Amino acid sequence: MTNVSLKDENGKIYYGWYIVAISLFFMALGYSCVVSIVGVFVMPITSELHIQIGDFVAWTTIMSVTSILYLFFASKHYNAKTVKPIMFVCALLGAVAFFGFSRATELWHFYLFAVPMGICFGGLTATPCSVLVNNWFGGKCKGLALGLVFSGTSVLAMGLIPLVNHITIISGWRTAYLFIAAGILVICAPLVLIFVKWSPAEKGLKRMGESEQEMKEDSLEKSGIPFSVARKKLSTWMMFFSGTLLVIASSAMLTHTQAFLQMSGYSPTFAANVMSGMIGALVLGGILVGAYCDRFNLKYAAVTTGILFAVAYLAQLFIPQFGWFIGVLIVCYGFGCTAVNIVPPLIANHMFGEKELSTYIGYINIFIGIGGALGSTLVGKLFDYTGSYTIPFIVCAILLLLTALIRGIVTSEKYKFIPDIKK
Repeated sequence: MTNVSLKDENGKIYYGWYIVAISLFFMALGYSCVVSIVGVFVMPITSELHIQIGDFVAWTTIMSVTSILYLFFASKHYNAKTVKPIMFVCALLGAVAFFGFSRATELWHFYLFAVPMGICFGGLTATPCSVLVNNWFGGKCKGLALGLVFSGTSVLAMGLIPLVNHITIISGWRTAYLFIAAGILVICAPLVLIFVKWSPAEKGLKRMGESEQEMKEDSLEKSGIPFSVARKKLSTWMMFFSGTLLVIASSAMLTHTQAFLQMSGYSPTFAANVMSGMIGALVLGGILVGAYCDRFNLKYAAVTTGILFAVAYLAQLFIPQFGWFIGVLIVCYGFGCTAVNIVPPLIANHMFGEKELSTYIGYINIFIGIGGALGSTLVGKLFDYTGSYTIPFIVCAILLLLTALIRGIVTSEKYKFIPDIKK
């Protein structure tokens, strides 16, 4: 099967599209409700509990470190037998974590429940969803499928941000956290049990969108560079490290932009709507960037997304004087943030092939987790120290430009994996 279609060879809806659909909910409730909606809670919680911003957002560091440790040990063990029970347990832990947040009365309570949240973040969202989509879709539509997952996630997040913000204003932040916990328990956990399938082989189907080269490889064995070989190459660690730099900036933006807008004179509702608009722009950006990577040039997309993300950061500095820069922020974020989740799996495929792709995606998300562990807390502490977001935002923009440079190098033809289909 070489053409992208809604239906499989039997005339039924291709099961891979169900994988895409359920991934939206895993990402929206287990990912976006951790990284995209955190800004809703910064001001209410720090004000009520009399906590400094930097101290409060430090829970994201604990969560990210936990996620890193989880992925380090678990990413190699995803397979047809383990993927469903792993994702189910992680969903339950996510519900426990948000319930714990809703009961918190001390700072250390957030730190404690950040641990199960980190396991959920690592085991339910980006890593397993990216691996599943890769298993179900070939090179002719893999970027599009990933784009639909992360853009669709953005659609849901775009609605969740104002909804959670409204619940927070009307009923308090504790009720808002309970709402998220219930969503994970009632929606994500059952979807895992009912729909998660490792690959088309489990359904007796062919993988959609395979190129001729991939079909030739399938007749033999999936080819690729073993991680034991790749780990000795500087380019491998450059690619991983670019994710850390990128997510230092992206996690900080999602945590601090809403607070920055409120400090700039905008209401909490308007600030939440701006965040919703940013996520909404990511819908269009994700689909277009994913499709572009499939059909045209991965290198150009990898570089451009990093640059646009840097421009989004710099645009924030002008918002207090020129409100129209909010539009620049929204548009550049929408296309730039695709560098976080859509571009990295495609870079891994470009550099290493498919043989051990789940391992590479796991390591990508480990390094992304390192960025998440540093970003929100680093920017929060810099704000506490300087009393302004100016220096932290400039630092983040520089890191994003460095990310664009690194990814421009590793997506060149020099580092492209060329399979030997004659073997």
